[in-house]
This record gives sequence, structure tokens and C-alpha cells, in this order.
Amino acid sequence: MDTALLGVLCGAGGTVLGSVLTYLGPLHLERRRERRENTVRGEDRAAYGIACYVNARAAADRWLDLLRRAHQAAREASLDVQQFDKDVADCSDELRLRTAELTSLGMGEPQTNSAFAALRQATERIKRLAADDGADAEAAGSRALEALEFCVAERTRWASHILVRLSARTGLEFSP
Repeated sequence: MDTALLGVLCGAGGTVLGSVLTYLGPLHLERRRERRENTVRGEDRAAYGIACYVNARAAADRWLDLLRRAHQAAREASLDVQQFDKDVADCSDELRLRTAELTSLGMGEPQTNSAFAALRQATERIKRLAADDGADAEAAGSRALEALEFCVAERTRWASHILVRLSARTGLEFSP
């Protein structure tokens, strides 16, 4: 009888163990797959955040480059103001779009940032320089150049601020 009871207990134990492993095996594999997918999604989010940062910085740099070229053309009295206005509108729209992307990720400010305002101010000073052909042209050129230098400083400060937020969001270490 002991042998028969032992056989029944071993059979029942084997059945229970088999059932538990049948349930836990796929569950373990599913959790491992979810962890792997979460890691990939985290890497994708980090890559998207980096791409948004790069796009925003490139848009600000394009506007700054446009301002530098326009400043030189205005000093030489060869700036086409209508084309400049069109190019500024394109750069402004692009930077607004890229800033909105950063804001949607929680890396930018919803209000107008100081770099954008500095770029706008430099744009106006360059337009005044292009319109001024009197004795005050030299002073207008100086003010426009100061505005450009301020733009460079503000763009650098803004980009560093966004980079710090990107580092905090992704957990990766970025240096300006």
C-alpha cells in the first residue's frame, strides 16, 4: 500500500509541477519580451528626443547664418529686403515647429524663448540697417552686429538648456 500511495503522490506532484511550469514558462518568456521591448522603446524615445534637439538647433543655426549673410549684404547695400523677409519667415516657421516638438516632449518652454526673441530683434536691426543710408549707417551696423553677437550667446544658452533637459529625460549624459 505504501508503494501504491507513493505512486499516487508522485503522479499528483508531477502533474502539479508540470501545470505550474506550463503556466510560468510562457509567462517568464512574455515578461522577458516586454522588458526587451521597453528597452527598445526607451532607446527609440531617446533617439527621437535627440533628433528633435538636433533639428531645433539646426533651424536656429540656419536663421543665424541667414542673419550673418544679410548683415554683410546690408553693410554692402546689396540686401534684397523682400527676399530677406521671405527667408526670415521660412526660418521663423521652421524654428517654431522645431520648438513646438521640443515642448511636446517636455524639453522646451511653451512661451517664446529668449533665443527666438533675440533672432527676431536682430532681424529688425538688420532691416533698419538696410533701410538706413545716411550718416547713422555706421551706428546701425554696430547695433546690428551687437544683436547678432547677442543671438549667438542666446542660441548657445538655449541649446545648453535644452541639452540639460534632454539628458534628464533620456538618462544619457550630453555635454554642450
